[in-house]
Amino acid sequence: MKMINGGSLYNSDRVSDDYLSINNCGYTAAMGSDMTTVRPRGRADYLILYVWHGQLRLREKNMDKTLPEGTLVVYRPWESQQYTHVAAKRTEVYWLHFSGHGVPELLRKSGLDGRTAEIGCVPEVREQFLRIIRELQLKQYQYEMYCNAYILFLLSVLSRGRMQKENAGCAQKYRRISDVIEQMNLRCQEDLSVGDLAAMCDLSEYHFIHLFREYTGVSPYAYLTRLRLERAKDLMASTTMNISEIANAVGYSNPLYFSRLFRRHVGVSPSRFREGSR
Repeated sequence: MKMINGGSLYNSDRVSDDYLSINNCGYTAAMGSDMTTVRPRGRADYLILYVWHGQLRLREKNMDKTLPEGTLVVYRPWESQQYTHVAAKRTEVYWLHFSGHGVPELLRKSGLDGRTAEIGCVPEVREQFLRIIRELQLKQYQYEMYCNAYILFLLSVLSRGRMQKENAGCAQKYRRISDVIEQMNLRCQEDLSVGDLAAMCDLSEYHFIHLFREYTGVSPYAYLTRLRLERAKDLMASTTMNISEIANAVGYSNPLYFSRLFRRHVGVSPSRFREGSR
């Protein structure tokens, strides 16, 4: 067995009154023989196990369940725990003990409120565990705050991985649309036609418009307009550029057209909006 511990910050009997607080984090690899953990009464804190490689054998209600790599296991306080690292599969598992009154809500919002979830082998998940372990080992200034921030990021990455795993077909279908949206954000000031956008993802205009609306809920034109106007509002609130300069900066060469469009979507004129934002 190989184990890397972040350096015991607190034991698992500690329950924090904070919104979120870390107890410990580490990595375990089964080498030579199986390693079984048995905690009939569980622990006082939350525990998550992430199977990075191999297999983890979970025992519940006198039944064994084999969990492949890419699986997440969630134990709540005082839930019975029994799991085995299968040495023959060279099992590697990352684990995290944490507590806090905000944890139930975080797990629910992340869609991780079941016993197990299929995440897949996501390098970004592993990276977050390693960051937490490193903070616990070095214990530099504000390391606990760093750890808690990394836990939030970790739950977000796990949640996204779960969603993408469950909707693999949709993710593949929409990947090209998300790439176009990234380009729209980078180049919103350019004169981009629907044909230009469709060409970016090698789709016909009809198919592109259909997929784009399905993905975002609005047409490409409406999305681009909203993007430009939001950028314009930021410029009005944070710069001394005049309205004509702002209109041009977000892709509208005609300031009168920009002003009419702004009033229609925002409800006030650009000048009135600027007065109210200062």
